Parts: sequence; C-alpha cells; structure tokens
Amino acid sequence: MKILGIPRFSVLGWSAGGSASLVLAAKYPDAVRKLVVWGANAYILPSEIAGFRSIKDVSTWAKRLGDPMMEVYGKERFAQYWARWVDGMTQALEENSMDICREWLQYIKCPTLVLHGGKDPVVYPIHASYLIENIK
Repeated sequence: MKILGIPRFSVLGWSAGGSASLVLAAKYPDAVRKLVVWGANAYILPSEIAGFRSIKDVSTWAKRLGDPMMEVYGKERFAQYWARWVDGMTQALEENSMDICREWLQYIKCPTLVLHGGKDPVVYPIHASYLIENIK
C-alpha cells in the first residue's frame, strides 16, 4: 500500500487471511482504517488439529469441495500441497502452543466486524466470540 501511495485503507480477510489481517491491523494501526474478518481465529484448539488431520486425504473430500481445487492445481499437486499444508500447520501450531495471533488483538484500534458462518466445517464458532471479546 505504501508503494501504491495509499496511506490508509480497509482490510477484508477470510480464514488464514483473516488471521493475517488481524496482525496487519495490530502492527499498523495508523494505516488500517476498518477491518472485516470471517472464519478467522487467533489460536487453534487441539480438536481442530485433529480436524485438519482428518481432511488431509483430499480423495475423501466431497466432489464439490475438491474438484475446484484440483482443477486449478491438478489432482496430484493439490493432494501434495494440501498434505504439506496440514503437516506444516500441525507442526507449527503444536510447537507454538496452538497460538496464531492472540497477543496482537490488544493492539487493534480500528472498527472491526467479525463474521462467522454457522456451518463452517473448519473454524469453530468460539473463535468469533474470542475475537469480539479481545479486540477493543
């Protein structure tokens, strides 16, 4: 945004992008005007790690979920990328006490809208409540 000459801007973030947006808003409070996150979390529960592991094998996914990804990346490449992502997230989160960005929430100053889908199969609803309670 600095290169584009835009000193203040709003940010939208979904899933891991939502978590990254939370950190961005915390690190650059004078730059982020407003923030919207959905399906984001500041930490991971042990049961969510188990959930990641349960969806590691993309051949078990519903066709409507897997086909679009396989179309973009190719069947074998997507399966490899996804398995590496699950392994990497599992290892990183277990080594870091399942924390993503809890310590950053206190520094967010901008108006923030937290959304969560009631049928989100990956991120539990408790995360939306946690974000709402811990962002000023």
